[in-house]
Amino acid sequence: MRFINLIISIFIITFISFNNVYALSCSNSEVKDLNATASYVKASYEVFDKSTKKEFVYNDNSKIYSFPNYSFEITLYNITEDIYVNVKDDITKKEISVNYSNIRDGKYVITNDDFGRIYKYTFEIMSAKSDCYGQKVKTITLVKPKYNAYSEYTYCENSSIYYCQKFVEKDLNIKDDSDFLSKIKVNNAANAPSEETQLEEETAYNLIIKNPIIYLTIFGSVIVITVLAIVFIRIRNKKKGWRL
Repeated sequence: MRFINLIISIFIITFISFNNVYALSCSNSEVKDLNATASYVKASYEVFDKSTKKEFVYNDNSKIYSFPNYSFEITLYNITEDIYVNVKDDITKKEISVNYSNIRDGKYVITNDDFGRIYKYTFEIMSAKSDCYGQKVKTITLVKPKYNAYSEYTYCENSSIYYCQKFVEKDLNIKDDSDFLSKIKVNNAANAPSEETQLEEETAYNLIIKNPIIYLTIFGSVIVITVLAIVFIRIRNKKKGWRL
């Protein structure tokens, strides 16, 4: 009896396995069509600034503080009746399945308000065809960046280096403010004027500001001498038959 039950169990398992293999096998033409359909599926994100400013008053003095707040909308495009998409991220580990019935205005939107962490989204495009339902067709990924608080530092004004970008797609590995400033100094050293040059420029500027009459007189004298020299040279060359 046990032998018969074993045979029946093996038969059932084999039958189920055979049906699963068959169900997951798309024909060559179907694979070609699914690949073409999957190639149009795109994912992108858009950032919405919801930051607020509040004024604080203390001893008749007021100061306005900014409170950063950003929302990200991750959008999937071009999902058809022949496919569905399994979506998951590496932070929450949650998985959702998006099919054609979920589409609104040609797209599906996922809202992410966690602006302080980087998320990597994986989109597995699956077959929704009845004869090979659930077969993976293609995988695409998308990185949602995080807000970089260091971008608000005055040291980052008019800077294009990565440490100063408002949104970054990889961790900056900055320990503290001192570490950040040292990285900024290293990156800006090549473009920043030397202290000696700045000192020379400031010294010359201060001298002119403090003694405007002297420098105007010198400047005016140089102009007069230059004009007289040109006139003298022209007269001399004219006598010799030359032209200047």
